[in-house]
Amino acid sequence: MIQKLKKQASRTDKEYETLGRMLESFYESGYINHKKAYKVSFVKGIFTGLGTVIGATIVVSILIFVLSFFKQIPLIGHFADKVRSSIEVTR
Repeated sequence: MIQKLKKQASRTDKEYETLGRMLESFYESGYINHKKAYKVSFVKGIFTGLGTVIGATIVVSILIFVLSFFKQIPLIGHFADKVRSSIEVTR
């Protein structure tokens, strides 16, 4: 597995150019429906963005929850105090 990753990392510009030409000829051959490919790519992009937003929201909320247990936090104490006070206001 590691050797395969090293091989992928050592590809040259010429190999990437060849790969691009192969992909372009694949699309031009009519084997795949362009409208369907664009639709799938669009939907994939929407779900990727949505998943990123939801994941970041969960990570940040867990981080804020954990930080709320500390009395003083070095380097970000001022920010933690603001978070703690906003949490107490909502209770």
